[in-house]
Amino acid sequence: MLCDKILEDRDFGHLYIIVNRRAVRYTFRPANDGTPKVGIRVTVPPRYDVKDVVRAVEQNRTQLLSMLQVDQTAKDKKTETVRIDWDFRIETDCLYISLVKGVGPRYMLHRLPAQIDKDEQGEDIIVKPAVLEIHCPPDCDFDKTNIQAFLERAIVEGIRNYAKAQLLPRLLGYAARYGIQLNEVKINSSKGRWGSCSQHKQRSLLNSKKSYNINLSLFTLLLPMHLQKLILLHELTHTLYMDHSPAFHTQLDAWLGGKEAALEKELKKYTTSIFSFVKKE
Repeated sequence: MLCDKILEDRDFGHLYIIVNRRAVRYTFRPANDGTPKVGIRVTVPPRYDVKDVVRAVEQNRTQLLSMLQVDQTAKDKKTETVRIDWDFRIETDCLYISLVKGVGPRYMLHRLPAQIDKDEQGEDIIVKPAVLEIHCPPDCDFDKTNIQAFLERAIVEGIRNYAKAQLLPRLLGYAARYGIQLNEVKINSSKGRWGSCSQHKQRSLLNSKKSYNINLSLFTLLLPMHLQKLILLHELTHTLYMDHSPAFHTQLDAWLGGKEAALEKELKKYTTSIFSFVKKE
């Protein structure tokens, strides 16, 4: 389930409205969207009223502020225990990331592309994942905040490059298969959202054509391949239905072979952060 609407709020920054066809009431969760004011994720039934959502947020504002404070405390505690060092590893279907001791004082990146094949249905198969190695000075001080920030940026930018190389061709392939016209596709570092879709209108005196812009979070590349497919097809379904109506879910479920609900449930195990994918011993 991805975002249906985004509302501005004085305390929370953003309210992300998520439609869940199985929901019977409003539920609130921290969005952790990376902005200075942590947003609120509001899960609502399919037939909801924006005014009712705003009213519910206002009625529960004190409790929501308290919830965010507790969440931020837990997040800060986690940040203290998770760091990038020689043991840092990410091993996913599409990409392996690790740190390697270099031989000099400079930081260097070593990249290898993924080896990709096709199955009988024309779907991508990763024969060998891409590799991103960050060669660090042997005496690298991982306790320094600026070093942690630098390494995180390097990893994120490395993932972005591989996401462009792997996700874009797959998305365009699905779009061509289903006759969908896209205007622009971007890979961003959005936290809290795996993707988004918006309509792009090209108007002329003789014709008015509809095409669509799609944004994908670079962290999508770190998901298992079947969940990547969920994200890609979810956004393409929005080119047919710009909401999360029953018709939207019927179409998406058909494209996913009746597995939408199971895949959405599995997706909840992951978050849009590199630390969500760190391999644990």
